Amino acid sequence: MSTDYSRSVRLGGLAAGVEETTLRERMEGALVHLTADGHMPAASETLEVLVADLRRWPVQLSLDPGCGPGQLDAPVISRLVERATEIDPDRPLRVGAAQSPAPLHLHVGTAPPPGSTVVGAPDGHGVRLRHTGHPFPRLNAPGTGLGAVLTAAMLAGEAFKVVAGLPEGKFQMTPVVDFCPVLPGEQPGTVVPPLPALDQVLLGGGGAIGTGIALVLDLLGATGKLTVVDKEVFEKPNVTSYSIGTLADAAAGLSKVRLIDAHLRRIEVTPFHGTIQASIEAVDAGTLPWPRIVLGGLDSIEARHDLQRLHADLILDGGTGGPVGTTVALHEALPTGPCLRCFFKSTHTGKSAEQRLHELTGLPLSRIARGQEPLTERDLEGLIDQQRELVGQFLGRPVCGLINSSELQGRTDDGFRPSAAFVAQQAACLVVGAWIARSTGLFSGPPRHIEYDTRFGPRPDQMIDHRLPALGCVCQKDAALINHIRETRRTRH
Repeated sequence: MSTDYSRSVRLGGLAAGVEETTLRERMEGALVHLTADGHMPAASETLEVLVADLRRWPVQLSLDPGCGPGQLDAPVISRLVERATEIDPDRPLRVGAAQSPAPLHLHVGTAPPPGSTVVGAPDGHGVRLRHTGHPFPRLNAPGTGLGAVLTAAMLAGEAFKVVAGLPEGKFQMTPVVDFCPVLPGEQPGTVVPPLPALDQVLLGGGGAIGTGIALVLDLLGATGKLTVVDKEVFEKPNVTSYSIGTLADAAAGLSKVRLIDAHLRRIEVTPFHGTIQASIEAVDAGTLPWPRIVLGGLDSIEARHDLQRLHADLILDGGTGGPVGTTVALHEALPTGPCLRCFFKSTHTGKSAEQRLHELTGLPLSRIARGQEPLTERDLEGLIDQQRELVGQFLGRPVCGLINSSELQGRTDDGFRPSAAFVAQQAACLVVGAWIARSTGLFSGPPRHIEYDTRFGPRPDQMIDHRLPALGCVCQKDAALINHIRETRRTRH
């Protein structure tokens, strides 16, 4: 089962403005070399995420375990090799000193060895990044799982600029980065509060951002209870764009909610394999807990509007997008406004994903609506020859998995912008950082919209604005009804 790099290559091609075949050749010829200070807190976690992020591209990847006090020990190396192999067994992680001066050398630590290009270290829940020639400051706190994921994602982002060959003006090499997603205006590591347990929390969406959130929560050692809602299954193209999941998971056809459940080792997960609408019905029927906090990782306006109808106390919505799919965002939404409808206006001019799939395959909309049911020979009846040949390739697979299937994306001009794991992880870090800040009382200000392009990096002085409810929005017109629904759910649960 070969690894499908179509999504990561497509994002790189869009960002670089070149054909995907050209970009793939460029990536296959690139070498990324890694070193680390094994004694630094959270170094192994950072390195494991970084290796996985880089292995999701068709590049050559090597690791020098080092020597002396900071040398990586055998169990860590074994885990890194295994992680890379789970993503692509045909491109193993080579262990040993660089065979020649590497054009791109990433180091996890604060004391860069000779020849390193970019150095990064987690500082508490945040990250410190330095390019060659810029000294590293003293860290304020031991790195956490959130800091580890953010550091790895940003190091991978620096590598992406080089490996993809982004043209001048389409990126910025930021020589110094000090950023904390918990308190974006503060220096990393200045405040690291005890982590609260998850209580009445729901994760909406198990895709690129949702798996990134799961990765961060697991590495943070989070505990408590979490409901996870998603209607799709994990497939081969997801291996190179999601933060968890292997080729074996894709071959097994795991639902995304079960994938996340298996990964969250210390959290009691309630997996709900279905739509957000179906989860709302389950909440009102008393079979699913009503969430007070929602962590969002959805990719459509319609799904976000459905998520808002849970009428939770707080929704922390993460997003990726922008012209080439490299922009990340956090939207903090309240039932009293601004809600997700205030942030995301309905668009009635474009066709829905289901409508596009119907036009492409000939499958009836009523059949597409039964998204979890696998395609069978019976579904081919009534299709014209061209449609029958196309749909026949996907027999045995759920219909819902075809909507964003890479095999079909090239057949439609739908503006699809695939995410990369390092991009989605930065969005996930914004979400989890906001959850920590709000849950611990570190921040209690008005709802925020935080956004930056990963090609240019975070700018805390420019990327944050506070939002007010939109005039005429449902959250304002139907405030009494929303309060009644919330009170009914609060009483029932």
